[in-house]
Amino acid sequence: MKETWEGQEKRIHSLGIEQWHALGLEGNMLPVTICLEGDSMRPLIRRGKDPVTILPLSRPLKIGDVVLFQGGPGRYVVHRVRKISENRVQTLGDNCWNPDPWMPLENVWGLVMRMERNGRVIRLESSLARFLGRVWMAFHPIRLLYRRCRSLAARIIKKLLRMDKAHESA
Repeated sequence: MKETWEGQEKRIHSLGIEQWHALGLEGNMLPVTICLEGDSMRPLIRRGKDPVTILPLSRPLKIGDVVLFQGGPGRYVVHRVRKISENRVQTLGDNCWNPDPWMPLENVWGLVMRMERNGRVIRLESSLARFLGRVWMAFHPIRLLYRRCRSLAARIIKKLLRMDKAHESA
Protein backbone atom coordinates (compact mmCIF):
# COMPACT_ATOMS: atom_id res chain seq x y z
CA MET A 1 0.00 0.00 0.00
CA LYS A 2 1.36 3.46 -0.86
CA GLU A 3 0.36 6.84 0.42
CA THR A 4 1.49 10.31 -0.57
CA TRP A 5 2.37 12.58 2.30
CA GLU A 6 3.69 16.12 1.87
CA GLY A 7 4.98 15.38 -1.61
CA GLN A 8 6.84 12.24 -0.55
CA GLU A 9 5.82 8.68 -1.21
CA LYS A 10 5.58 6.67 1.96
CA ARG A 11 5.04 2.91 2.26
CA ILE A 12 2.53 1.80 4.84
CA HIS A 13 3.04 -1.70 6.23
CA SER A 14 0.86 -3.75 8.50
CA LEU A 15 3.00 -5.26 11.23
CA GLY A 16 2.01 -7.00 14.45
CA ILE A 17 3.53 -5.86 17.75
CA GLU A 18 5.33 -9.22 18.12
CA GLN A 19 6.90 -8.85 14.66
CA TRP A 20 7.91 -5.28 15.45
CA HIS A 21 9.51 -6.39 18.72
CA ALA A 22 11.42 -9.20 16.98
CA LEU A 23 12.81 -6.73 14.43
CA GLY A 24 13.87 -4.43 17.27
CA LEU A 25 15.72 -7.31 18.97
CA GLU A 26 17.57 -7.92 15.69
CA GLY A 27 18.78 -4.32 15.72
CA ASN A 28 16.36 -2.98 13.14
CA MET A 29 15.18 0.15 14.94
CA LEU A 30 11.81 0.73 13.34
CA PRO A 31 9.63 3.39 14.89
CA VAL A 32 5.94 2.58 14.96
CA THR A 33 3.15 5.13 15.27
CA ILE A 34 -0.17 3.97 16.69
CA CYS A 35 -3.27 5.34 18.39
CA LEU A 36 -3.96 3.78 21.77
CA GLU A 37 -7.22 2.00 22.49
CA GLY A 38 -7.56 2.52 26.23
CA ASP A 39 -7.94 5.42 28.63
CA SER A 40 -5.22 4.47 31.11
CA MET A 41 -2.93 7.32 29.99
CA ARG A 42 -5.52 10.11 30.01
CA PRO A 43 -5.24 13.07 30.23
CA LEU A 44 -1.87 12.86 28.47
CA ILE A 45 -2.89 10.49 25.67
CA ARG A 46 -6.50 10.36 24.49
CA ARG A 47 -7.99 7.11 23.17
CA GLY A 48 -7.90 6.89 19.39
CA LYS A 49 -7.02 10.58 18.97
CA ASP A 50 -3.37 11.14 19.90
CA PRO A 51 -0.94 9.01 17.86
CA VAL A 52 2.20 7.94 19.74
CA THR A 53 5.54 7.00 18.17
CA ILE A 54 7.33 4.11 19.83
CA LEU A 55 10.92 2.97 19.32
CA PRO A 56 12.35 -0.34 20.53
CA LEU A 57 14.07 0.16 23.88
CA SER A 58 17.70 1.10 23.28
CA ARG A 59 18.70 2.87 26.50
CA PRO A 60 18.27 2.33 30.23
CA LEU A 61 14.84 3.27 31.53
CA LYS A 62 14.33 6.40 33.60
CA ILE A 63 11.54 7.16 36.05
CA GLY A 64 8.84 9.10 34.21
CA ASP A 65 9.49 7.43 30.82
CA VAL A 66 6.36 6.35 28.94
CA VAL A 67 6.88 2.77 27.75
CA LEU A 68 5.21 -0.05 25.85
CA PHE A 69 5.26 -3.36 27.69
CA GLN A 70 3.77 -6.80 27.37
CA GLY A 71 1.24 -7.15 30.16
CA GLY A 72 0.41 -10.78 29.37
CA PRO A 73 -0.03 -12.95 26.30
CA GLY A 74 -1.37 -10.73 23.51
CA ARG A 75 -1.82 -7.76 25.87
CA TYR A 76 0.26 -4.64 25.21
CA VAL A 77 0.13 -1.62 27.47
CA VAL A 78 1.53 1.93 27.41
CA HIS A 79 2.15 3.29 30.91
CA ARG A 80 4.65 5.49 32.73
CA VAL A 81 7.68 4.08 34.60
CA ARG A 82 7.02 4.56 38.32
CA LYS A 83 9.90 2.67 39.95
CA ILE A 84 13.01 0.80 38.82
CA SER A 85 14.80 -1.80 40.92
CA GLU A 86 17.77 -3.74 39.48
CA ASN A 87 16.21 -5.86 36.73
CA ARG A 88 12.56 -5.04 37.50
CA VAL A 89 10.27 -2.13 36.74
CA GLN A 90 6.89 -0.93 38.00
CA THR A 91 4.59 1.20 35.87
CA LEU A 92 1.46 3.24 36.45
CA GLY A 93 -1.03 4.58 33.95
CA ASP A 94 -1.70 8.30 34.35
CA ASN A 95 -5.42 7.54 34.75
CA CYS A 96 -5.00 4.42 36.91
CA TRP A 97 -5.51 4.19 40.65
CA ASN A 98 -3.19 1.26 41.30
CA PRO A 99 0.32 0.64 39.96
CA ASP A 100 0.98 -2.37 37.77
CA PRO A 101 2.74 -5.33 39.41
CA TRP A 102 6.52 -5.40 39.26
CA MET A 103 7.73 -6.97 36.01
CA PRO A 104 11.08 -7.97 34.53
CA LEU A 105 12.78 -5.35 32.37
CA GLU A 106 12.50 -7.78 29.44
CA ASN A 107 8.74 -7.14 29.38
CA VAL A 108 9.39 -3.51 28.40
CA TRP A 109 9.53 -3.51 24.61
CA GLY A 110 9.61 0.13 23.61
CA LEU A 111 9.88 3.76 24.59
CA VAL A 112 7.21 6.27 23.58
CA MET A 113 9.31 9.04 22.05
CA ARG A 114 6.59 11.45 21.04
CA MET A 115 2.89 11.98 20.64
CA GLU A 116 0.82 14.24 18.47
CA ARG A 117 -2.14 16.30 19.59
CA ASN A 118 -4.08 18.53 17.21
CA GLY A 119 -1.17 18.55 14.75
CA ARG A 120 1.38 19.52 17.41
CA VAL A 121 4.25 17.13 18.21
CA ILE A 122 5.03 16.65 21.92
CA ARG A 123 8.36 15.00 22.77
CA LEU A 124 7.91 12.55 25.65
CA GLU A 125 11.55 11.47 25.98
CA SER A 126 12.72 14.94 27.06
CA SER A 127 13.83 15.73 30.59
CA LEU A 128 10.95 18.20 30.96
CA ALA A 129 8.34 15.60 29.92
CA ARG A 130 9.79 13.05 32.37
CA PHE A 131 9.83 15.70 35.13
CA LEU A 132 6.19 16.59 34.51
CA GLY A 133 5.35 12.88 34.54
CA ARG A 134 7.06 12.52 37.90
CA VAL A 135 5.09 15.49 39.24
CA TRP A 136 1.85 13.87 38.00
CA MET A 137 2.81 10.62 39.78
CA ALA A 138 3.70 12.54 42.96
CA PHE A 139 0.10 13.79 43.08
CA HIS A 140 -1.21 10.20 42.83
CA PRO A 141 -2.01 9.96 46.58
CA ILE A 142 -3.92 13.26 46.42
CA ARG A 143 -5.90 12.05 43.39
CA LEU A 144 -6.71 8.84 45.30
CA LEU A 145 -7.88 10.82 48.33
CA TYR A 146 -10.02 13.05 46.09
CA ARG A 147 -11.62 9.97 44.49
CA ARG A 148 -12.38 8.42 47.87
CA CYS A 149 -13.85 11.65 49.25
CA ARG A 150 -16.01 12.08 46.15
CA SER A 151 -17.23 8.50 46.44
CA LEU A 152 -18.00 8.95 50.15
CA ALA A 153 -19.88 12.19 49.45
CA ALA A 154 -21.96 10.45 46.76
CA ARG A 155 -22.87 7.63 49.16
CA ILE A 156 -23.85 10.12 51.89
CA ILE A 157 -26.02 12.11 49.47
CA LYS A 158 -27.76 8.93 48.28
CA LYS A 159 -28.42 7.90 51.86
CA LEU A 160 -29.79 11.34 52.75
CA LEU A 161 -32.07 11.28 49.68
CA ARG A 162 -33.39 7.84 50.66
CA MET A 163 -34.02 9.03 54.22
CA ASP A 164 -35.81 12.11 52.86
CA LYS A 165 -38.04 9.94 50.64
CA ALA A 166 -38.82 7.69 53.58
CA HIS A 167 -39.88 10.67 55.71
CA GLU A 168 -42.05 12.07 52.90
CA SER A 169 -43.91 8.80 52.43
CA ALA A 170 -44.46 8.37 56.18
